[in-house]
Amino acid sequence: MEFSELITKRQSIRKYKEADVPDDALLEMLGAARIAPSGKNMQNWHFVVIKRKDLIDKIADAVLKCNEEISSGMEARGVDGTEADKANIPQGAGVAQAPDRFRKFVRNFTLFFTNAPVLVVVMGQTYLPTGYREMEAAGADDDALRRHAHLASPGMQSLGAAVEHLMLKAVEMGYGGCWLTSANYAAKAIEEIVVNETDFPYALLRNEEKSSNEPVIGGIDPTYENGWFMASLISLGVPEDGAKSPGRKPLEKIMTLVK
Repeated sequence: MEFSELITKRQSIRKYKEADVPDDALLEMLGAARIAPSGKNMQNWHFVVIKRKDLIDKIADAVLKCNEEISSGMEARGVDGTEADKANIPQGAGVAQAPDRFRKFVRNFTLFFTNAPVLVVVMGQTYLPTGYREMEAAGADDDALRRHAHLASPGMQSLGAAVEHLMLKAVEMGYGGCWLTSANYAAKAIEEIVVNETDFPYALLRNEEKSSNEPVIGGIDPTYENGWFMASLISLGVPEDGAKSPGRKPLEKIMTLVK
């Protein structure tokens, strides 16, 4: 398959046929992810590949529980998704969805992964970008450090490259998937399932061996440095026919050419 055809054919697949994804096929996809570029060649990724239906359902239950806690919390505060609530939402970009709409969203656009034969939990490792410690040593303020570490987020860029490699390899092999971050509000619960139910070999962000009294510098808690966290989910399987993709912005809207 030509590369231009491959990237055009890739879609977010939310409906799957009742067909297995063999282990050797999964290994090929993960092999493609393994060779992705990463900042300082840190390779700050680990893919927890789940084929057990009971465990996939357990993750779905955790997402649904977190969704209900958030929805109920909004209702308790009188949030109904209108513009009048904007002032009551700290650091909100826009307005929160109405609670019932948020409940509906999780069922329509997240929990479809229970119908996929494979769910991949993408675990990432925290990564401080080049220059962070040097800026810190030079006396940079917290806002500058936070911007450098979080806005451009080199660690997340590296994870994105690995996930894209995996997704494109899946398409080349006749499979499809969906890259989900819509369950990330349930990350802590999913991380606990990963630790308790799988052989995930690393420590999570919450490192209990370090003092919680250490100061937070540049918006990064020292107890989180070098820890692991859930970055996203990927559902994988054989796509049902008829998948559609939303439109894309025209080229002139996404580029600036300087000659």
